[in-house]
Amino acid sequence: MLKLDGLSIPMIMGDWRLIIEALEEKLQKNIAIDLDTVSEDEAADICEDIDRVEGVLAYVQSEYKKEYNQ
Repeated sequence: MLKLDGLSIPMIMGDWRLIIEALEEKLQKNIAIDLDTVSEDEAADICEDIDRVEGVLAYVQSEYKKEYNQ
């Protein structure tokens, strides 16, 4: 995959903050789920989702910091 330098989708700072906040909220909701109360398959799906959201969130936050020196 081509490595991009900076944010590849032109949006204003507020839009990027909304994306970051939405990802953080999604992550917190998934983390709050008691995995003992769901089936093993559902728990595995939730864990995979947490991993994906953490990766996307880290990437977006990193690019946001580079772009806006925040």
